[in-house]
Amino acid sequence: MDKIAHIPNTDWKRSPIEETIQKHNAFIGQDTWIVEGNYGKMMPQRFERADMVIFHKLNRFGCLWRYIRRTLRDDVHRAGRLEGGTERLKWSMIKYILVDGPHKDKKYETLLKHYPHLTVVRVYNFKEVEKLIDMIN
Repeated sequence: MDKIAHIPNTDWKRSPIEETIQKHNAFIGQDTWIVEGNYGKMMPQRFERADMVIFHKLNRFGCLWRYIRRTLRDDVHRAGRLEGGTERLKWSMIKYILVDGPHKDKKYETLLKHYPHLTVVRVYNFKEVEKLIDMIN
């Protein structure tokens, strides 16, 4: 979702919401797709077309550590990296990881109830995430 919602070769500047929604809807209009990220405004469209949701319910301090490590490494080959973007610490992202993100869990759990066709897999720690990735690959 970050690649759809942000302008390449910027410091993670957001695209206009109408453009983001258009790109998102075109992407999920494909026969098969995988989307990583929240962007709650577009969740209903995504849930309608999806067959599975992997819901990460991870420790926020572990997520913060991974974010800090990612910004320090600034790996140009990282999956999901914004083309031409740089990885650097931002207070807004730290706040999202520690405060805003965890509060959205209840909202998403409620939303998921409206899509009974979905298979929902919940992962609670990074070891479970790694096992899931290994199973998918």
